[in-house]
Amino acid sequence: MLAQTVRFLTAPFRLIPWYVWLVTGLVLAWLGRNILLIIATIIAFHPIPVPPIFQGEPETIAEARAQDLRHFHHVRRNERSMDDAMKARFDAAVEALETEAADLTDAEFQLALARIQAIIDNGHSNGSATRMVASFPRLPIRTTWMDGELRVMRALPEQQALLGAELTHIGGVPAAEAMMRFRDAFGGIDASFVTYAPLFLDTPDYLAAVGISDTTLRLRFDDGRVEEVSLSPVEPVEGANRYYSGDLILPNWRETDDWLSVRPAADPLYLQHAARGYWFEAVPEMDAVYLNLARNYDDESGENLADFVTRAGDEIAAMAPTVIIVDQRLNGGGDLTITEPLMVRLGDIVGPEGRIYMLTSGNTFSAGIVNLAMAKEAAPGQTRLVGEPIGDRLQFWAEGWWFSLPNSGFRARYSTGFYDLQNGCEGLFICPWGSLHIFPVIVDDLDIDIPAPMNWDAYIAGRDPAMEAILALESG
Repeated sequence: MLAQTVRFLTAPFRLIPWYVWLVTGLVLAWLGRNILLIIATIIAFHPIPVPPIFQGEPETIAEARAQDLRHFHHVRRNERSMDDAMKARFDAAVEALETEAADLTDAEFQLALARIQAIIDNGHSNGSATRMVASFPRLPIRTTWMDGELRVMRALPEQQALLGAELTHIGGVPAAEAMMRFRDAFGGIDASFVTYAPLFLDTPDYLAAVGISDTTLRLRFDDGRVEEVSLSPVEPVEGANRYYSGDLILPNWRETDDWLSVRPAADPLYLQHAARGYWFEAVPEMDAVYLNLARNYDDESGENLADFVTRAGDEIAAMAPTVIIVDQRLNGGGDLTITEPLMVRLGDIVGPEGRIYMLTSGNTFSAGIVNLAMAKEAAPGQTRLVGEPIGDRLQFWAEGWWFSLPNSGFRARYSTGFYDLQNGCEGLFICPWGSLHIFPVIVDDLDIDIPAPMNWDAYIAGRDPAMEAILALESG
């Protein structure tokens, strides 16, 4: 009986050749290793901060600020881009803030936290500007930085007459100077900073925090009029949408339904499906296809991004264009792995004599930047960047985690994974899974080849300087 049992159990080893077992064992070992590696990578690159336990409800402002600063140390503990000198500066700044925190206004305290985060000098590791202003009363207008000007792009109905005006001064301070008073609260480069900074210019508490207590606005209108107006701030509305200032060129994006938007005289191509996160259509006059990729995550159209990438690649290839225009001027990032199959395929679609134009701005960030690099690496001689400088460097830290401090609500962030788009990334727990193991991307640069900033005159007329520049090249 025992012999029969042994013979039955060992039958697979006698019937199946040893080399099949060897290959099977190696495959299982490889799968097991990679599954464990993936789990370890997720833990390594997304450590979740835990609030200090047993701290209780604060009874004073001093206690509340002290609790927030204890929780804020998660940035210092988990941010991987910091060298020893940076850590020393960070710790010294936190220690200095601890001594004065109780005497600061809410806006001064949050701005001080943002300035400490800015020591990291990494675009992904900043505090959340939209969260910083969300709980404060704000003026009933919203402005956007547009090629050197601050333009009023949104207003509540009572201030409709101010739409389109240029904001030149706040409390007698030139608007550009007022904006730069917040520069030390943002790490990263200027191209990204100017897409966020206008949020603070309509928030009196933050203006006061940088020494501007008078919020009288001087506005210049297109007909030459100059007016000074004093506006009363409006309390925040619970559940209102939060947008970066750079998003406001999309007229349909509003905080709440009662906000009014500047409407251009016509809808250029990039505005024709503004509610969609990704779409494409033919541009017959250039034998081109225009692909709008405004995000790297699923929109609300019902078609997820992965399915769109597959469909777009096949349908655009069937159209056989000689030119592909990829508009990422509003792409702030997401999952870079989803769009990789399409980005690396663009050069093959247009063929060796075809052209790829990538439209960029300061809003082009994170996965949006990696998309550019993937396309350029795959077809370097065919790819040109058109528009305005991108929103980050080619070496940056990302991944990581957002978390809110328990009392002030300040939205902090740390970054844990390194991307180097010029030299490649090395190090198992330095480079996130995508940049190291799946498709390391290396390009010489992502400089603008054809400058074409969006300016006010073009915007209000319904023109697109970037598309005009491409059309001039293609027809010339």
